[in-house]
Amino acid sequence: MGVFVMIHLKNVTKFLSGRAILSDLSIEVEKGETLVLLGRSGTGKSVTLRHIVGLMKPDSGQVEVLGKQLTDKESLAQIRSQVGYLFQDGALLNWLTIHENVALPLIETHQLSADEVHGRVLKALGEVELDHHGDKLPSEISGGMRKRAGLARALVCQPKIVLHDEPTSGLDPISSSIINELVNRLKSTGITQVLVTHDMNSAFEVADRIALLHEGRIHVVENVDGFRASKDPAVRQFLEGQVVGPLSRGFLDGGPSEEDRNEIS
Repeated sequence: MGVFVMIHLKNVTKFLSGRAILSDLSIEVEKGETLVLLGRSGTGKSVTLRHIVGLMKPDSGQVEVLGKQLTDKESLAQIRSQVGYLFQDGALLNWLTIHENVALPLIETHQLSADEVHGRVLKALGEVELDHHGDKLPSEISGGMRKRAGLARALVCQPKIVLHDEPTSGLDPISSSIINELVNRLKSTGITQVLVTHDMNSAFEVADRIALLHEGRIHVVENVDGFRASKDPAVRQFLEGQVVGPLSRGFLDGGPSEEDRNEIS
């Protein structure tokens, strides 16, 4: 009996502002796997995550999550209830407490009593070691704690899949290590994860496989040891931070603007 494929993007193409951000992209993520997506800013890593959760629709190709195509509102609602999404900036509402922020997905998608919501929120906050900070506002806690609060919100509906968009971005090394430890704890529970990052230390610490995006496609996908040892010129350029190489094409010659890179990272 084969391993169940939780996420399957088949020949996905997406145009933004007349430019192909994803171009015939295909990738599978198996049950319980942690896949890390790497690539230069503006190569479509975050766009890929948004397709997985149905926040974007492909111009061509198919997206299957948990064996279902994201084709209508009913399938989207079913999938989104089983997919947690950690946004790059945490995306917490500043006027709500941490407890209230984490409770939002439950209130919006589940028919639970107030006591049940409270219990689930406390459990999620405990999983990210914020159980004593639920009454605080986002402005009253550190950047690393806000990321963890965002992760608690992604976990509160007990999803089968968690998507992480730059979970360690802007964090100090200790806070980054805490996030990596939390990702690995989730891995040990069998949750399927896709993680976008520029942090190579984080990628090597949490990944089962690493995929490099280039020119809108999956250029290389390898396990951690295979990626480290790869002789592929694009992989070597990315790992060694070389200015000149295959990943520089389009960026040194009129590639996406800084604004576009922030939008499509």
